[in-house]
Amino acid sequence: MLASVLLSACGGSEPEPSPEPATVTPYVASRDTVAVAGGTVAAAADSSRSLRIFRAIPFAAPPVGDLRWRVPQPVVAWTGVRRSDNFSAACLMGDRPAGRVGSILYQQTESQSEDCLYLNVWTGAASADEKRPVMVLLHGGAYQLGAGSQPNYNGKGLAAKGAVVVTMNYRLGPLGFLAHPELTAEAGSSGNYALHDAVAALKWVRDHIAAFGGDPDNVTVFSESAGSAMASVLYASPLAAGLFHKLMLGSLAALPAGTSMPTLAQAQAAGAAFAASLGASDLAALRSRPAAAIMAGAGAITAPIVDGVLLPDQLDLLLKSGTVNAVPLLAGWNADEGTPYPPFATTLAGYESTAAARFGSLAADFKAVYPATSDAEVRAMAYQPMRDGTFAWNVWTFARAHAARAQAPAYLYFFTRRPAYHADQSFTGQSPAERFGAYHSLEQVYFYDNLDVSAPTRAYTEVDRRIASIASSYLVNFARTGDPNGGGLPPWPRFTGPASATMEIGDTIAPVAVPFQDKLAFWDRYYTATLGRGLPF
Repeated sequence: MLASVLLSACGGSEPEPSPEPATVTPYVASRDTVAVAGGTVAAAADSSRSLRIFRAIPFAAPPVGDLRWRVPQPVVAWTGVRRSDNFSAACLMGDRPAGRVGSILYQQTESQSEDCLYLNVWTGAASADEKRPVMVLLHGGAYQLGAGSQPNYNGKGLAAKGAVVVTMNYRLGPLGFLAHPELTAEAGSSGNYALHDAVAALKWVRDHIAAFGGDPDNVTVFSESAGSAMASVLYASPLAAGLFHKLMLGSLAALPAGTSMPTLAQAQAAGAAFAASLGASDLAALRSRPAAAIMAGAGAITAPIVDGVLLPDQLDLLLKSGTVNAVPLLAGWNADEGTPYPPFATTLAGYESTAAARFGSLAADFKAVYPATSDAEVRAMAYQPMRDGTFAWNVWTFARAHAARAQAPAYLYFFTRRPAYHADQSFTGQSPAERFGAYHSLEQVYFYDNLDVSAPTRAYTEVDRRIASIASSYLVNFARTGDPNGGGLPPWPRFTGPASATMEIGDTIAPVAVPFQDKLAFWDRYYTATLGRGLPF
């Protein structure tokens, strides 16, 4: 459901042609080399004495041909020394959104290929025995877009503060999530291949990150948007047990948004219908279809399922029972999460009809917490339901469930910085003066200390740099110890339940009461009514 919410009414273009496979060259004496599964990799030419960069390291065999829709297989060995100067191709993506969403969130144009299971490492460690905290990123993109190579995810800022940073690609859309009866017969289950990719990357980190100066016993999964939803599934997956030791969720968790997550049987039925829509009568025919054709027909095959293997049950039920990989949690959301997305309504008549159609008997409750009596008031609240019902409620509920079990500490944030844009910057269909505020995904460049390398459209100031320095220090502290506090930073209180404070990170950096609680309470009522079961705590 997340993908359909985030990408509805968005257009796009065909994926770019796939690049040639990564080259292997003779050893260059000026580069550091590391032995990993499959062979030897050399640090990139743009590495320095204080920062080594390793791009495009394979963590699994290319998922092509007969390996399409299989769990990741062992890396194919190579001879010589693999260069790290360039990122690999991104995994094939669905349609890139146009208009407001595409202009703000998805501006990159990476080359794309079905051969895409590679990861990247940034490390400042001078030797293999330093045991620095390891941070593994799951990127966002509504399960259909994104790559570990995007500028937002550059690891140099966090590596400069003492972490070993790993970014990765995972299969997207139907290549990453298709379930089908024949696939289940072949392997015992199907679907969730993107999540299996994440597990494979974490196993690679467990086995190899020590050679890069990282501590395999101190791994933090940090994430944003759809990547956070995937990370929340790993929190409850038996396949990920012991592979990570701390968790950061940015703006999302995979809790039911009005309907339960599809079961394997439901996903298989959808997969069979998807195959039929492509004229594929069996699995062999489906595997023979061009990957671009598979991605073009994505439909609803774009999200995690309860497959019985990677995810044994609905996430909310696993949270409620405590059957999870309980690790320290840092989670939060932004003040203006909804602004990139379509508005709830733009006129009073549209507000009334949409509220009635979507909320039924709860429409009056909705209008009580999102009141509007004119077109202008509708436009003023138009992006709040998306912020609260899709992003904030999921994180808020996940954090409450985590705190209720009291198995590991939790810390909650609320990001509020609203940076300026360059005066000549415009967005497709928007005026240069359009204000998006603290929109969905904005916090990343602050937490990752990436202002200069990732967002040339914004006119950052010294205030932004101070916020980025503090936010990234919190994140690295959390990765190191499970507690963001330390180093003279403003004290961040532990989150122990609904009455606890959250940490505002913006022009103000201080504990505050969790915002919008009247609105979040409405979504509690809405989701419990539509699911037919209580909250997961």
